[in-house]
Amino acid sequence: MHIPDGFLSPEITAFMWVISLGMLFWAWRKAKATYANSLTSLLAISSAFVFIAQMLNFPITYGTSGHLVGGTFLSIILGPYTAILSMTIVLLMQALFFADGGIFALGANIFNMAIIGGLSFFIVKLISGENTSSRRFYFGVFAASWLSVVLGALACGLEIGISPIFSEAGGLTVTVPAMLFWHALIGLGEAAITTTIISQLYRIRPTVLGGLNLMRRAIYARDS
Repeated sequence: MHIPDGFLSPEITAFMWVISLGMLFWAWRKAKATYANSLTSLLAISSAFVFIAQMLNFPITYGTSGHLVGGTFLSIILGPYTAILSMTIVLLMQALFFADGGIFALGANIFNMAIIGGLSFFIVKLISGENTSSRRFYFGVFAASWLSVVLGALACGLEIGISPIFSEAGGLTVTVPAMLFWHALIGLGEAAITTTIISQLYRIRPTVLGGLNLMRRAIYARDS
């Protein structure tokens, strides 16, 4: 799902940077308010974990790649805002040191994986409702993990499909179906892995699920 440099038009590149920078500023303010004293250590540990998981890449089409993303996993561990920041650190390191995704295309990659992945937390919250220990919660984790991958792939397909470099190759009629087909399958694997890990963490050590704790506090505050 990493987009290399040269695949997006300058207009799309700039537009995605504006959106991503605005969302990152918002996420930073929210994360600082939530984790006033431990934000740096949380970002370091979580980013390292996802960085390793994302190193397993395989090519799909037009220079893009498929891999586990980890956005929903991070959102349950850290909460949505810190998850966005953590994933952004991962993408920045990959672009700078491993040429996995372009520097100019980083704004688009941040949106496709970090922002969509982090905000998938709210899909879990919507599905699970007030009961964060029921089967609905685990179904929410599964659904959010799958959707975060598919929506990120859709965004990627749209971004590269409307760029002039792909107009002669079929544009959106080629890029969107190709990205959705493969990532719908990848998303199932990601959803299964994420749900399994989260369920085991909840059973063994639920205190590490910071995003889940945030969800519970929001429910408690609303009902008080």
